[in-house]
Formats: sequence, C-alpha cells, structure tokens
Amino acid sequence: MSSRTPTEFADAGRTDPGLLLDALQKQTLERVLPALDRALGRVDDYLFDRSQSGDDTLGLTALRDLRRIRGQIGRRFEQAVIAGFRSLRDPRSTSQSLQSALTLLSEDGLEEQLANEQLAESLARMHAPSLELLAKRIGDLTGRENLQAADNPLTPTFIAAAMRNAVGEQDLDAAVRIVIFKFFERELATALAHAYERINTLLVAAGVLPDLRSTARVEPMHVAAAGQSMGNAAHDGARGGGHWAGTGEGMSEGDGAGYGHGTGQGSPADQAMFTNLLGLLQGWRTSMGPALHGQTGTGPIQTLNSTELLSILTLLQRDLPATLQQLQRTSGADEAPLAAQLRQEVVQGARKLGVNSDNLHLDGLDEDAVDLVALLFDVLLDGPQFDIDTRRKIGRMLVPYVKVAVKDRRLFLFKDHPARRLLNTVAEACEGNHGEAPQERELLGRVDSTIERLVGEFNEDVAIFETLEQELRAYMAQHRKRFELAEKRAAEGQRGRERLDQSRSAVNAELAQHRGERELPAVMDEFLTRYTSHHLTQVVLRDGHGSPRHDEAMRAVDELLLAFDYAELRTPLEELPALSSAAFEAILVSSGCTGQAAEAAIDSLRNALARLAGGERATDIAIRLPEQVIVVEPIQQTEREPILEVIAGTDTLDFDATVLGRMRKLQIGSWIQLQTSAERVEPVKVSWISPISGRLLLVNRRGIRVLVASVGELAAMAKLGKVSVREGDSIFDDAMHQVAGRLKSSAS
Repeated sequence: MSSRTPTEFADAGRTDPGLLLDALQKQTLERVLPALDRALGRVDDYLFDRSQSGDDTLGLTALRDLRRIRGQIGRRFEQAVIAGFRSLRDPRSTSQSLQSALTLLSEDGLEEQLANEQLAESLARMHAPSLELLAKRIGDLTGRENLQAADNPLTPTFIAAAMRNAVGEQDLDAAVRIVIFKFFERELATALAHAYERINTLLVAAGVLPDLRSTARVEPMHVAAAGQSMGNAAHDGARGGGHWAGTGEGMSEGDGAGYGHGTGQGSPADQAMFTNLLGLLQGWRTSMGPALHGQTGTGPIQTLNSTELLSILTLLQRDLPATLQQLQRTSGADEAPLAAQLRQEVVQGARKLGVNSDNLHLDGLDEDAVDLVALLFDVLLDGPQFDIDTRRKIGRMLVPYVKVAVKDRRLFLFKDHPARRLLNTVAEACEGNHGEAPQERELLGRVDSTIERLVGEFNEDVAIFETLEQELRAYMAQHRKRFELAEKRAAEGQRGRERLDQSRSAVNAELAQHRGERELPAVMDEFLTRYTSHHLTQVVLRDGHGSPRHDEAMRAVDELLLAFDYAELRTPLEELPALSSAAFEAILVSSGCTGQAAEAAIDSLRNALARLAGGERATDIAIRLPEQVIVVEPIQQTEREPILEVIAGTDTLDFDATVLGRMRKLQIGSWIQLQTSAERVEPVKVSWISPISGRLLLVNRRGIRVLVASVGELAAMAKLGKVSVREGDSIFDDAMHQVAGRLKSSAS
C-alpha cells in the first residue's frame, strides 16, 4: 500500500483516477476492518456470557468455532473489498465472488439472509445523503453512470454481501451468523459515517463534482438498539475505536445520547458546514505552505497516530503554563497562525517522547481536527469582543478542545455537544464583563476556577465538560435573574418614554390645531405650551384620548382662545366669555401649582385679557405666570443612562440595502456586536421593539440599556463598522462561520 497521505492522493487523483481509488480503498479498509474486528470481539463476549448461562446452542462449542475461524473471516472479507475496488479500476472486469446462486433456502438460511438484508437496508437508509453523493461521484470518476450498489464496494449492500460470503464459507451455526450480522451492523453505523464523510471530502478536493448537493433525507436509525434481544451482553453499546469516532474511544453511548441520539448524524446545515470546512482546509493548507508545517526535513515521512498525538497533547495540557506564551495569540500582524504554533509544540512534544523524525506529519483526520480547533481559537483570540485577560482565559482551553476534536467529530456537528456548550457558557460569562462590579468580578473568578478544573482534570472523558458547564450555568442563574430584572426595567422605562413621546406629540398637534395662527400673549402661550400640554399628556397616558378629563381640559383651552378672540376685537371686559376656574385649576394642579399660586396664575390670564381688550398689542403684554410653579416629569430616570445616544436625521442616513434587510430580520432575543467605544466591542441583545416607532432597545449582558435605534440607524452604523450581525446563534457558531470566511479568503 502506498504511503501517500489522503491529501496527496486527492492532489494526484485530479490526473490519475487510479490513485484516487487507492485512497478510497485505504480509507474504507481503515474504518471497516476495525469495525469488523470489534464486532467479532463483541460476539465473542456475547457467546461466552451465553455459555455461562447454560445456553447449549450459543455456548462453548460456538465460541470455540468462532475463535478458530475469526482470522479467516477478516481475511476473506478484506479480499472481497479489495476485489470490489479492483473491478472499479477495470470496467471490463466484473467480480463474481459475491454473486450467489439461485437455490432453495432452509428456514435457518432464510433467517440469515433476512438479517443480512436488514443490515444493508438499515445502513443505506441511515447514510442516504452521503451514499447519494458517493454513488454519483464514483460513477463520474469511473465513467460508469449506472453503477449498481452491489458493484460499489463502498455501499452497505456490497459490504453486507461480502460479510455474508466471508461468514457463509465457514462452519458456523446459523444463529451465530445472525448474531455476527447484528453486531457488525452496530459497529458499521459509526464506521461508515466517518468513511463516507472523509471519502466525499477527498473526492471534492480532487474536483469530482464539487458542487453536488444531496436530495435524500436522513432516516435516523437507532442501530445501537439492534440486537438488544440477544441478551444483556449486547447492552453495553459499541465504543468507537478510531479517532473522530461517533461515540469516541473511552466514551459510552450514554455520553452522546443527549446530543447525538445514537444516529451519528447532525443537522443537515451543520453537516454541510462541516463538510465545507473540511474541503476549504485543503486549499488553506496549500496557500500556507511551509509556514504552516514549519519543517524543512527531507527524510522519510513519519505519521503520528491518534494515540501518540493524544499523549503529546496530554503533556502539553499538563505543561500549559510553560507553553502558554507561545500558544497565546496577540494582535501582531506578522505572527504565525495558531495552527502553525500548535504544530510546532506537537513536534517538540513528539521529540520528548523519542520521535526524532525531521519530517513529522499528522494523520489526515487528526490534522483536520487540530487545524479546525486552532482556527476556531484564532478567531476567538483575535476578536475584539474580548479583552486581553479574557483572551488569556480562553487560550488556556485550547489543548483540551483539540483533544476532544481528535476523538469526537460531533464537536463540530452538534450544537448541544457538552464541550461546545461549555465554551458558549464561558463566552457568555466573559463577554461584556469588565469586572467593574463585585458581582462581575465574582463571575470572572468562577470562570477562572472552571478553566483551571478543565485543564487540570480533563482526561479524555467528555463528561467533565458536561459537569463544568452545568455548574457554571447554575452559578450564573442567580446573576441572570438580576440581569433579567434590569432588562425588564429598561424595557418598561423605554416603553414609558415611547408612550410619553407619542402622547406629547399628539397633544401638541391637537393644541396647535385649536390654536391656529393666533399670536398669543406670553402668559397664554406659556400656559398652553407648558402647563396645558403637560396636563393633557398625563390625561392621555392615564385615561386615554377622548376621556371626560381630556374633553374638560380641551373645553378650557377653547374658552381661553375664545376669550382671546373677543378681547382682540376690543370687546368690553364685562362682555368677555368667563373662564372656568375649576377647569383651569385642574390643569395647574397637575404641574404642582395649587392654592394661591393657582389663583395667581388664573388672575394673570384674566389680566392679560383685560389689557388686550383695553387696546394693547398681544406682543407688548409682558405678564408672566408665577415663577414658583414647578413641572414634575411623569417618568423618573431610575436606570443607568445609555452609553450611546439615539441617532437622529434618518432621512440622510447612508447604508447598504442588503445590511438593512438583515437588520429588519432582527427579532427580540437576537444578538449583535456593537462598538461602544474606540477600544471596546460588546454583544448587545434586542430586548424590545417599539410598536410605536419601530425602534429597537438594545441591552448588554447585564440588562443595562445601551442603545435605542431604528433598523436604518443600525444599518448606517454597520457601514461605519460600529455594528455587526452575528452569523451564528452562539459564540461557537459565529466563530465557525468566521473560520469559513477566513478559509475562503485564503483560497481565493
């Protein structure tokens, strides 16, 4: 077998399909053969347990027969798969080894055939999207448009037939064969998921139908449950033996039940994102060249296996304080990417373990895991949303997350993966938290202790992520209640201000309509624009427009304006319309003008009317209302003043129409990034959307009002670089989108 890496096979496969088929064969055998070996080992345990319970059919005799021919089953199965790939390379040759003759079957033989067909059908339904892409790409690669599933060594149909032939040629009881099929089905569920994912990635990298999209639907199959009726020995579940396994070595099925449901499949969107990232990595590595590997050795390539890599990472994790300065990102423009720094640390760790090669490389899937996590942390550590201390905290989590990714690809596929949730929770606790209040400093201290425990206690068991995330989230719950209360108060305050502004505008418009073009004396103008406006605003807020109190106040306004009209016509004082003292006193009382002060104010209005009727011009009457009158605002400013002011003049805003469309899609609970000062970028949440003005109330993670702005104003701020919309629902999702953006930029 060639010693080329999968990436080198993909590069060579662009011109030589035979070399690419060699790579696909290698990927298939590396995952299917260990799955078969694990399945036979579990059958061995199952038969032993049955023999201990006194089972005569599946007892010691069957166990002895299986151990005698176990190696032959593996060899015959491997030969069948190799023969299948050989027939793909040479379209003129057809493999006859898997074609069975048409014969009558016994009852046991029929049951065995049904078990074998069930193995193929269930796995084909589970991996339908990947198989659809694979069939079209293999057909395009080999020039065989109508390639049947039975002739494609990558399909469950071919693998099931190969397994049946390998087992059928051995002297085994039919019941034992059925047990083998069941356990093999369980192991293949995860092994094929990884094989198909990697093979499709290699084909895309080689340019074989790179833009192809699947139309098939995934039918979740709880393969882990298959064979449960065979006894308690089958209940312990399949433990993946390879890196990036569906359950992961050292992780039980129960570890993944909360976020994988035993299917090995994430959502279609997450799968598409992950597959896209793997494809983009190839171009990124090519563009980085020697700067990424940092090695100039010309000797033979030595590849670290997963076990060796995990051992090296464990050493790095324990020695993290000494290497932190090298792995910690700064803002230097000429600094090597974090992936290159991490690779150098891995090489140094390998030398400490006795590996002296000057041309050391990582296995293909391990390389993907290391680079993806390094790029993820590159984004987090370079981003403006965290200050230097927070970046240092997050940087300490790098090595544990690389170890998780090496063992468990679900980190990139499932939004509720424990490690993914922990990173999101840590980011939530740190974003916008500058330790300005005692509670904020306590929360940062709790984050420190959480990270210390992760670095000190993580031993490749993902359960610690679950434990630490739950503990940190529970601790944050008490802070969250206080923040939610502050957010509620901010929303209520803004709602009150909006209603106040709306009522005030409506009242002023109504007063202006009644007043018309009249040029009033200063005392009357002050009474209408200040006291009457305030009183009517209060009445509209409490009783509504058209209420008895509102109508009474407007009658008083009309009385005053009518008296002014008569006075302006030089009507004798005794013939002027009388002013209703009760209505005018009600208006003055709402502004704190009571008793003698109210009487003095009303006398001032009557005095102005008398002087106007006596022949004086309205502009010459200098009478004023009493100075001791104090207007009380209806809403008290109880919360912290906003950090930013609302933008005005929306008719001259400059923004992109596409960005405006994105801003219009913001809903309550959406998060965006806002530059609150020259040095600070913070996450803010849409807490409330005004039904009156359509403006958005934005609060920070502490529930404090930061900004009130319209979607147009936000779009204008986005064009100035002060606002950006997050691509994902969480810090992890957003970082992965940014990683994809960086990889695309590098490839172009």
